[in-house]
Amino acid sequence: MTEETYVSYSGEYWLKHRDAPFATFLSVVQTHLHSEADPDNFSALRRRAQEDRPEDTELQTFKAEFSRLLKGDREGLPSEALSLAADGDDWKTDDEFLVWLWRELYPGEAVPAKG
Repeated sequence: MTEETYVSYSGEYWLKHRDAPFATFLSVVQTHLHSEADPDNFSALRRRAQEDRPEDTELQTFKAEFSRLLKGDREGLPSEALSLAADGDDWKTDDEFLVWLWRELYPGEAVPAKG
């Protein structure tokens, strides 16, 4: 008989648990959008996203996780995670933030729709 392990994530858990759901997405958002991040970081992220280099595995994972979030697949994502990572309250909902960010990073691509 195996014992199931339940892991409760809170706070900025993605910094310690790199294999947690959406850890790459949250880490990239925090690095580039958090109020304590260098203001030039967001421009750097925009350039990386638009270059879309296959060898940039971090950004490829980021985009895959981002797409899942936009499609409504948020299993394992605590409700406060996006606001903690982005450290912003300019958006009324997580969905509003995610759509805004997708349009900023991938202006030539349609926003992935919820299934």
